[in-house]
Amino acid sequence: MEAMAGKARALAESFSRGLSYASVVEGEFVVPGDEIGVVEEYLPSAGAYVRDGFVRAKAVGFVKADASKHEAAVVQARDVPLPRLGDVVYAVVTGVRDAVVYLDVFYNETRKVSYAVPFRGILHISEASNERLRSTYEVFGYGDIVRANVITRKPPFMLSTRGPEFGLVLVRCPRCMTPLRRRGLWLYCPVCRKTHKRKKVASRHYLLK
Repeated sequence: MEAMAGKARALAESFSRGLSYASVVEGEFVVPGDEIGVVEEYLPSAGAYVRDGFVRAKAVGFVKADASKHEAAVVQARDVPLPRLGDVVYAVVTGVRDAVVYLDVFYNETRKVSYAVPFRGILHISEASNERLRSTYEVFGYGDIVRANVITRKPPFMLSTRGPEFGLVLVRCPRCMTPLRRRGLWLYCPVCRKTHKRKKVASRHYLLK
């Protein structure tokens, strides 16, 4: 009985995942490679293609679905320029692992454009610093603002903070979440009155001094 119940739960979870993937969100903002729906429910139309069983976006734009024809398309947003190789961008840290950092790119300094819907950025530990790091936790924390360089051509964009011009430009106190101010090589919390040593601060570009 337990084996049958376990199998039933697995099938229910699988079915639930399938439903969530199948649902196309009309008007959703997408970038190339984003999943729109599954091929069992939708066929790709303009601005879309199929890979690994999913209908995916081919362009930056908004999802448009035709339920009667079971087609999903992407209406291209012509005024949203993708970050390009070599662009300097600003991003907020949304996740940290030992070897990788996940970020949302919200501003492109090179092209002077803000992204209302941020692009996903990924920063590997090898691109975090010119110094050898044991873990990205030595540098980054959740909510930190980073000035970085785009080092790939397609999303998800790989970023780099190697070099003195790149790195942290705004850090919050780990105790009270107050933005830290820069004092020489240290960062200072005006509320807790404590100093913090963080690697890879972009000193010239740090926002609070």
